[in-house]
Amino acid sequence: MNYENLMEINQTQTIKPKIHDLSAFKQVMESRSHPLDMVREAISNMMAPEVGASEIMIQHYSHPDYNASFIFKDDGIGMIYTGDIENPGRLDKFIGLAFSKAAGLSGDYWGWKGLGSKLMLSCSKLVIETWTGQPTDLLYKVEIFNPRLSLLSDPPIEPIYELTQRKNNPADRQGTKIEIFGYDGGKYNYSFNEIKNYLYLNTAIGLTRKMDNLPEVTMKVGSQEENLKIGFNYVTAQKGDDSWRTVVIDTPIVKSEKVIANDGKEVNVEVSLKGGYTLDTGIFGLSAHRYNTGLRLSIKGIPYFQLPFYAYKGDKFNQYKDFCSFVVECDALEPKLNMDRSNISNQYGDDSIANTFKKLTAKCFDEFASSQPYITYVQKRRNEDEKSKASALIDRQVALSSKEQDYICIGKDENIQVLHKLPDNEHDTLALFWKLESLKMLPFAKFVTLEHANLAGIDVIATYQIDEQSAINPFVSIEFEYAFTNFIQHAHNPKQTSMIVCWYVDKTKELKKINDYFYRYEVEGLSIPVYEMKNFPGLMVKSYNEIDI
Repeated sequence: MNYENLMEINQTQTIKPKIHDLSAFKQVMESRSHPLDMVREAISNMMAPEVGASEIMIQHYSHPDYNASFIFKDDGIGMIYTGDIENPGRLDKFIGLAFSKAAGLSGDYWGWKGLGSKLMLSCSKLVIETWTGQPTDLLYKVEIFNPRLSLLSDPPIEPIYELTQRKNNPADRQGTKIEIFGYDGGKYNYSFNEIKNYLYLNTAIGLTRKMDNLPEVTMKVGSQEENLKIGFNYVTAQKGDDSWRTVVIDTPIVKSEKVIANDGKEVNVEVSLKGGYTLDTGIFGLSAHRYNTGLRLSIKGIPYFQLPFYAYKGDKFNQYKDFCSFVVECDALEPKLNMDRSNISNQYGDDSIANTFKKLTAKCFDEFASSQPYITYVQKRRNEDEKSKASALIDRQVALSSKEQDYICIGKDENIQVLHKLPDNEHDTLALFWKLESLKMLPFAKFVTLEHANLAGIDVIATYQIDEQSAINPFVSIEFEYAFTNFIQHAHNPKQTSMIVCWYVDKTKELKKINDYFYRYEVEGLSIPVYEMKNFPGLMVKSYNEIDI
């Protein structure tokens, strides 16, 4: 080795890391949590205060050549292209990677990592037309051909970008138009309600705070068109005698705390809890299937995603999440979101901002649970529950005294004894069996129930003897069912079952009959005894009018 030459080149210089744009684009496209996240980012771009749009249009349709496609239009400030990485224009930032506040450049209100627009590349063709409205500025048109197949290939291939620039003419309109042909391969055409529901739950259309100078928004899907009112669909207070059934936070509950972030800087973490809950979920269209219940995280007014409700609600607030619709705002979490803004990075780790956010959110819920409207609700709900239980009890009493109600009885003539109502479920079957056991009226020489342990899988552990000439079977497992076929439907393991007792046998072909109440079930090389209680000796059925209770 020539150490003299090595010494000559042994010098230190400053270098800059390089980003492989194509791989990064591919990673962004594959990291999204929902296909419509692209729409969320497009709306964030169009509605940003810096764009100054007064009208925006969202359109989804089936293109004759590309199938599922989108068009986004706004009348905002438009974009210019400089081609200068040190002094990029808005169009440079839109096309390039990491031109954002995270890269140390100025960015729009909702911009952060400069990645959102890259989700649009999951298409067969992308066309951007934009003009600032200034007579001295050029109109730009960018066409990107086959970006989806190119970027998702392995390794990714650079798609063809074509930039056309020309002088504006009287027919041109200020703003930006983006056409996305064959989105996601054109495979899926969304319905109007699918897109609308997503917009209000995940984008700036469902804005959770007040902002000035908001644009008018029009959405068109196929032939259906609607002007969308911007704002989150909060649970609102109701009027009337049943108004207690809906409880809302009238004034947002705000908590804040200053913490030292991982970079050593002091950060003020402020959370604001809004929303409420209701027993009348239908009034507000709340449903777990619509993903509009529980708790959503909003950053700078955009309700990005649901949080794990029970991990954030604290210990004092005790309401089921599907009756709730809450929003917690915390702008300090913006740099803590993952790449596609679908979750909090390291939310269960040691990040001081994420942990403080969780703690403060729980405190907000604790304060809400201590409010008078919540306390009143709990009291009234308890009263309603007691009334409901009383009503159910009365219904049962009426049913038991109905002339149509049948009872299982024993005895003769004036000595008839009522044991139980005619069973119609497994619990009644068990109750009647145990009464017969206590009266020593079971068709066994000996039967002793030792344990009822259905939570462990098998209903009863017992010791029994069929007749005086038979051996005693100690500590055997016995399964009780209302109907025999329930044993099969419940997928019980025959190898763990020594006997089956049911109220009635509904499929005798499955069994070998021994006598009126005794069968054998041949299965998996086993022969399991099956007893049908309805034919036990000494039992009879009487209607309510035939007995004296």
